[in-house]
Amino acid sequence: MPSSPKTRIRDTVYVVGAGFSAGLGYPMTNTLLTKVWTHLHATERKQLGRIIAFHHPEFGSKQPKTFPNMERLMTEIDVNLKLFTSSRPAEGRFTKKKLEAAHDNLLLTVGSWFHDLFEEAIQTPWLPKIVEQIQEEKAAIVSFNWDLILDHLVFDGQIAALNYGLSHPLGKGPLLLKPHGSLNWYKGTDIDVVSESKRIEIFHHKDELKCVHAFVHPRDIKSKSGKKYPPLIIPPTYLKDFRPSIFRQLWKNCTDVLSTPKKIVFLGYSLPEADLHAQFIFRCGFYNQIHGRLKADGTRHKPTGPAEVIIVNPAEDAAERIKRVAGPEVHCKWISKKIEQWMV
Repeated sequence: MPSSPKTRIRDTVYVVGAGFSAGLGYPMTNTLLTKVWTHLHATERKQLGRIIAFHHPEFGSKQPKTFPNMERLMTEIDVNLKLFTSSRPAEGRFTKKKLEAAHDNLLLTVGSWFHDLFEEAIQTPWLPKIVEQIQEEKAAIVSFNWDLILDHLVFDGQIAALNYGLSHPLGKGPLLLKPHGSLNWYKGTDIDVVSESKRIEIFHHKDELKCVHAFVHPRDIKSKSGKKYPPLIIPPTYLKDFRPSIFRQLWKNCTDVLSTPKKIVFLGYSLPEADLHAQFIFRCGFYNQIHGRLKADGTRHKPTGPAEVIIVNPAEDAAERIKRVAGPEVHCKWISKKIEQWMV
């Protein structure tokens, strides 16, 4: 992501989190499991219920207060998978394959449900104003959401590597960086049976297994024939895996755009306490604003100075976390409102 020492990559950066999507009708992470429960097939609910009850003996599917947080459950399943063979002398009737299937079915159901919510979500009254603002400012967006609302509206439905900061060099228009992936991103080898006219490569790699494609017209993640396409998303766990090459590039790009802006606007993003990856990247960005971005030779660019930071979130604890990561040299303004109230 080249730039001269005095060049800002983008003047304005919007950071979008679950609070943004919640204003569009999508669930928050802490209620996601209870709300997606009825969308699971009966057999899938039964299997997942057994897994939850193993980790949480007090669990009852008809008692919403006994449901664990989605992030905790996915982490527990990950730990279970990693220690599966080490924790028992034999596989038994509950197999590792069943555990993997329950994990994957839950994520696929969430993705399918999010696709169903799309048409109503894009009609949200306050959306056009923020989209127009992003387009006019040619801003960068760092979105931790999987949904496709901003992808569709900011770029008028056009799917291209350029939009996601996955081209070289970067374009001059708006930029949407999605470090947790997207419901419309797939490993190229997973959808290579789909007609080339219906998909586009957005991330190229010399290793075909690492290439990433997207549907030209985003669709549900199950074909008419019943074929399931697992999207390239980072599941909500405490043990996030960013090994795929596309994510290494995305996180680098996030660090770069956060290192040089005049203004950063946090929209419904809480910088979760457990998301140490995100905290690290933001800390790098704020540090670089004051000390300069690193060059390939180990020296630093001329610093652009601390950005103006605006935090739009009714939750004071979220604002305090962002302020702590930004540090004392960065002025942060907290606006205790929901995004739709702020946009009025």
